[in-house]
Amino acid sequence: MSTPESSTPSSSQYTGRTIVVLDGAREACESTVGRLGLRTVRPSGMRGTGIGGLTPASPGDAVLLDSLGIAILPEAPAFMAEAVEDPEMAVRAAEPEVWVHTLSTPPDPSDPSDPADPPGPDDPPGPPFSDTAALTWGLQASGILTRGGAYSGAGIRVAVLDTGIDTGHPDFTGRAMVTESFIDGEGVQDGNGHGTHCAGTVAGPDVPAGGGRRYGVAPDAALIIGKVLGDNGSGTSGGVLEGMNWAIEQGAHVISMSLGSDVAIGQSYLRYYEAAASAALAAGSMVVAAAGNAGWAPVNSPANCPSALAVAAVGHSLLRAEFSCVGLNGDGGEVNLAGPGVAVYSSVPVSLGSYAVLSGTSMATPHVAGLAALLAQATGLRGQELWDALLAGVLPLTEEAQLVGRGLAQVPTSA
Repeated sequence: MSTPESSTPSSSQYTGRTIVVLDGAREACESTVGRLGLRTVRPSGMRGTGIGGLTPASPGDAVLLDSLGIAILPEAPAFMAEAVEDPEMAVRAAEPEVWVHTLSTPPDPSDPSDPADPPGPDDPPGPPFSDTAALTWGLQASGILTRGGAYSGAGIRVAVLDTGIDTGHPDFTGRAMVTESFIDGEGVQDGNGHGTHCAGTVAGPDVPAGGGRRYGVAPDAALIIGKVLGDNGSGTSGGVLEGMNWAIEQGAHVISMSLGSDVAIGQSYLRYYEAAASAALAAGSMVVAAAGNAGWAPVNSPANCPSALAVAAVGHSLLRAEFSCVGLNGDGGEVNLAGPGVAVYSSVPVSLGSYAVLSGTSMATPHVAGLAALLAQATGLRGQELWDALLAGVLPLTEEAQLVGRGLAQVPTSA
């Protein structure tokens, strides 16, 4: 396993903006940004659209994220390197903003993880798993049948930072949820499908309106939907940070992020992501992030942060999916645990067919986020304690930790 040496991404990933990690109280952070010659604004969602009377941010403004102690600058001031070294400037790190993308693919029928011989109705639960009329294979593999179903996620708030959600989907119509868009010119309505699929896996209803199998892990969890990726499936790390800051302010207990950027062998985590994930843990919110779909390649960013739970994908036979990234870098670049991520059935916007099957670590991540919500309800644990309990309750797998981490996340045992 290589030792990361640099957090510098490839130049093709840069957006042109700079993100700085600040040190100190809110007033000190504002003072630092002011000394950089920039006016400070705070994210209000839908910036740049003027919707609801909001004041669009100027291209020369810095966005200050109070809950994270982070500022997003329109560019890197020429003296930024000196500012990092100046103790009076309270700048702990300055790194480039990068592009981020969804992490899902259409299912591959030839994937070796898929079952060649699905179990019959009289076979006991166990691999290889297969969807039934009542439950998706992922819910079965997560222990819905074998460990009891006393918990539903009631009272737990899960933030899904993605491409938004189809608010008109029959499985979510009338559902209490908080929504916000951080994509200029786009509302929270999901024009991609990825976000609705992930939100469905986290908290789809116990009995889907359209009939068919249950696909939601924590059907009574409260959803906090932050649109940080556009309808094209892409966004920026700054937008992700804005979403994380907002999710913490909304009281999210779990933050699910099925998104990322490629990481090279030997490349360390971005310090602004680690600062954000660490701040989330301190606030009682656990960040669950997709390991990535590049195959035998390092865990993606931001999942490679020490304070973000990196989720690998396994298939129906509970073996690592070939596309799932692995722990090639240390210092946070390890895989922490795994979730079902091959041929996962869940909701998509009505305009795209209402339901669809997708594969990816994007699909494994909301399984784990939903299971974390069930565990949070069952135990009352939050933040780092919830993280530790989730890892302690996994189902051990046959493959090594570099591929699947500690094991497969599981439903908490009913009392």
